[in-house]
Amino acid sequence: MGQTDLTLIIGSALMVAVVIGWILRWFFDRMNTTGPMASSEVTARMRAAEAAQSELETQLCQAQSDARNLEMRLQAELDAAMDGLGAARREAESWRSETEAWRHEVEEIRDEQDN
Repeated sequence: MGQTDLTLIIGSALMVAVVIGWILRWFFDRMNTTGPMASSEVTARMRAAEAAQSELETQLCQAQSDARNLEMRLQAELDAAMDGLGAARREAESWRSETEAWRHEVEEIRDEQDN
């Protein structure tokens, strides 16, 4: 490899590096300073998004609190209904047993009268 070949290879490599650097710089500038995503616009969108997120988090906390309160109310109502149902079942069972006792007494009286 002679001096001329080495000079051409180094010169070509430097030209390619310059072209790649220029393309990357152009791409970087395009993404960061111009177009629909300019820096001030991005900042404004970010602030709007953060405000919306904060409001949604507040609404979520409120909805969760309302749901917990509703759940507690419904649970209390369910417990009261279950207690009432249990009392009604016990009362119905006592009436059944009392009715059965009266039937037995009536049958015994009838048997005594028949004999």
